[in-house]
Amino acid sequence: MFGYSRIKYEVFVFPDKQAQGVEPKIEIDTKLLQLSEVTAKQWRQLQELQGRFAVLYLKWRYGSSDTHILLAFIRGRLAHVGWVVPARKIRPRYPFVTKNSYSIISCLTARRFRGLGIFPAQLRKIIDSAILSDQYWIWARSDNLSSIKGIRRAKGVQVGEFVQRKWLWGCMSHIEYFPERGD
Repeated sequence: MFGYSRIKYEVFVFPDKQAQGVEPKIEIDTKLLQLSEVTAKQWRQLQELQGRFAVLYLKWRYGSSDTHILLAFIRGRLAHVGWVVPARKIRPRYPFVTKNSYSIISCLTARRFRGLGIFPAQLRKIIDSAILSDQYWIWARSDNLSSIKGIRRAKGVQVGEFVQRKWLWGCMSHIEYFPERGD
């Protein structure tokens, strides 16, 4: 089949706010902003880190007044980003996400800042923030062991997995969710 892929993801939730903090190995200036608060300079920095088309797509697909973005700066340089998307924007694509929750998606740490504990520390900043939600969802590819380790360090609890199948180079896709079985 032309342009076919099958990718497995591990799915996590963060059940409690104010869990034991995760301290990074470096001082970070964190900004958690609504999309409308992001400055032109910050959009440029974001596009340099995540790529212009990825940022435009995320903004188009998930942009709303209640979508937030976390920007983490080290010595004035953008080191990490994470998008915080309300369930109403993400459920059409990921139907396992519960109503009135948020999903943390498209997280990326700049290559030169990896290994410093930034990712789990920034996940805790989102979860412990003033964004009113009882539940936060996040997922990572099953082969992305460093992201899975960071999610677990931030006290993420695995609740299932999903398989995403894409045809025609991603123009068509299907997600099948498998919740964890309680033994």
